[in-house]
Order: sequence, then C-alpha cells, then structure tokens
Amino acid sequence: MNRKHIIAILLLLMVNVTNAKKWYMATDGSDSNSGDISSPFATLPYAQQKMSAGDTLMIRGGKYRITDYTNVQEKFYAVVFDITKSGKSKDKPTCFFGYPGERPEFDLSAVKPEGCRVSGFYINADYVHLRNFDVTGIQVTIKTHTQSENISVRRGNHDITIENLALHDGMGIGVYINKGSNVLVLNCDAYNNYDSVSEDGMGGNSDGFGSHCGANYTGIVFRGCRAWCNSDDGFDLIKQHIPVVIDHCWALFSGYKDFDTLTPGDGNGFKAGGYGKRPQATAFKAPRHTIKNCIAYGNKSNGIYANHHLGGNDWKNNTAYLNRYDYCMVNQVTWNVGEDVDGYDHLLVNNIAVKGRQGLYNAIDKSRCILVNNTFLPKNMPVNLSDFENSTDYKQLIAPRNADGSLPEITFLKLKKSSKMYALKMGYQFD
Repeated sequence: MNRKHIIAILLLLMVNVTNAKKWYMATDGSDSNSGDISSPFATLPYAQQKMSAGDTLMIRGGKYRITDYTNVQEKFYAVVFDITKSGKSKDKPTCFFGYPGERPEFDLSAVKPEGCRVSGFYINADYVHLRNFDVTGIQVTIKTHTQSENISVRRGNHDITIENLALHDGMGIGVYINKGSNVLVLNCDAYNNYDSVSEDGMGGNSDGFGSHCGANYTGIVFRGCRAWCNSDDGFDLIKQHIPVVIDHCWALFSGYKDFDTLTPGDGNGFKAGGYGKRPQATAFKAPRHTIKNCIAYGNKSNGIYANHHLGGNDWKNNTAYLNRYDYCMVNQVTWNVGEDVDGYDHLLVNNIAVKGRQGLYNAIDKSRCILVNNTFLPKNMPVNLSDFENSTDYKQLIAPRNADGSLPEITFLKLKKSSKMYALKMGYQFD
C-alpha cells in the first residue's frame, strides 16, 4: 500500500471518529421518521436511543406537552427525561439544543405521579450540554416535606453545561445539584416557581438554583443566571461542602409568588453556605464561596446572606437594594455549637448597599473580617439614588436576554460616571 493510500485511510478514520451527527425532533415529528431535519423524531427519549456519544439533538421550537414520566430513580424520583447518553470528552459532549432562532418549551404540568418527586431532566451521564429551551409547569404531588426539580444533577456525573434555559411557572427548583463535578450553569433563568402543595403551601423548597454537594466533588459555577419570584431562595448553597462561584447573577423578589404576593418561604437572594445552624457530627473545614458582580433586589429576607456558615466567603463587587438587610454575614460559632455569632473571616470588597428595609448590613464582626471599599464598612459612604442611571425600573432585571443568551444591558443600579463609587470601581458593573 503506497503512502497516498495510507494517508487517505487515516483521514477517513479521523472523519469517522470526529464527525458527530445531528439529529432533529419537532412537535409534528414521528418516532418512525429518520431523525434528519426534514424527517424529525417526535420524542426526546427515542431520539436519545438513536444518538451516539457526542451527537447533538436539535429540538425545533414549539410546545411539547408531556403527559408521563420515563422511569423512577432513587426510589422516589419520577424522571421525565433520563439523560443517559454521555459525550466523548469535555470538547465533544452529547448535546440537547433548542434549534437556533427557535425556543422549544417542555410543558410538564400534566405529569403528576402519586407519591413521587418529579425531575424534568435527570442528568445521568458525563459530558452533557443542555441549551436554549424552557421547562415549565413542573408539579409537586406529595403533601409532606418534598421537592421537585426541573434540572437534576444527582448521580455524581461530571462536565455538565446547563446553558440558556428558562425554568419557570411551576412548583419545583430550577437547577438542583447535590452530586456532580465541573458543572457550569450559564445564562439560565428560574422564575415564578411556588410549591403550593407540600407542607400546607409553605413554598420552602422552590429555590431558583441550588448546590448542595459533598466534599468529594468540585467545580460548581453559576454565571449570568437570574432568579425571581421563587417562593424560597434565589440561590441556595446550604449543606454545600465544596467552593461554589456565583458570578454576575441577579436575584430579586425571592420569597414571593409574584411581584405583589409574599409566600411563607425563606426569601433570601443569595444564601451562601451554612449547615442548618446545628452541631455537626465531626469537625470539617467549610468551603469558601465566591459571590461577585451580583445584584440582589427586593428580596423578602436578606439580599446577600452567609446563612450561619462555618467560615467566611468572598463577596466582591455586589450591589444590593431594598432587601430586609442588604448584607447579612451571620455565622455559626463553631462546628459543634449550633449558635449564631457575628460574621467572621469574610472578605467584603467594593460592595454597594443602597438601602435595606431594616438596615444596610447585619451581623458582621468588623475585627474578624477583611472590609475594603464598601459603602457600609469599614466606613459609611453616603449612597444617593442620584448616583445611579436608574433606580426605579427594577423590571429591567427581567428583560429578555440577548440573542446569545447573555444578560440584557441595563441602567438599573448602574453607576453614573460622575459618582464617587464609579471612580472607586464599586458595585456589580466592575469586574
């Protein structure tokens, strides 16, 4: 065999190895079709069966009304879409994408399994990428303590990207992570989620986004995400044993059913840490979370909140306004004593507190924290509404995203160049 033939064979093998296939599904498709763009499938489970590692499913726009679940995981999770098809590598994931320029919606409001929690998309694979679709109407049927989840990362999988999803108008948590590594939640929205069924409508398990992983996982990031009108918290890191980054995220009206109606849920914007203010079985080093370039507005409880954490966090360039306390840094005193103490070991740099309903800040031990260039500590810096380009139109925070899924351009709480705080590079707009 000559050199040209060998090269041709090698090139052919490379094409076969590297070329992933695109499959298609549509509301008017059929699972007896071929799955190409002119002959799309009808259902995601069937399409996944046909896919190989590293393939992409392109989901055409429209509403997919789902009436049943696929299987039961962990004994009590009724799983609507069990995502089991791993990708090949971090650079060659298996993808489930809304078709460009269109927006699919998976309506789960008819999925009401008796005695089970509901998971919309249950990630049970590595190297997976979800992008550009809505999940709506997820239900809760259990009347005791429970929760449902639009997106679940619960099986210890790794290298997962959850991008530009909208998880809304249901009863469940937007994205829930408790076993997973290298999980990026990017440019996602969770809103209008209220559990009116369990625990007499307490609404206490309908967070926008939550991560609650053990110490053997790593790499959880929320970036460019928004949470509003979730009946519990916007972002929740209780019982999280590894560091999490929350970056350029917005939380508003947590603890509300809608912009006018409170719920009994906790209602914190960013709840970063804590272990229930209870004595722990053994001593351990609590993770140091990073919350930066975020906005907390109008939350029922605290805007930026340490939640009785067993250590400090890094809080950088955040802006908070009209929360109960804009910043509450309360810590648990030690791992074996379930009592509160003013916050210690926190780093607060370049943060703005505009006006809290009860105060700018609460529970900060100034002698045990590093406090640099905040409007409230180490010295009080006057903040006037005239410092901002806009201080009233908070609904800019829920404006449509840009075409690429990134956050919209806003003027709300954006500093004027004439402001002293602008010169000092304070608040969410300065990286």
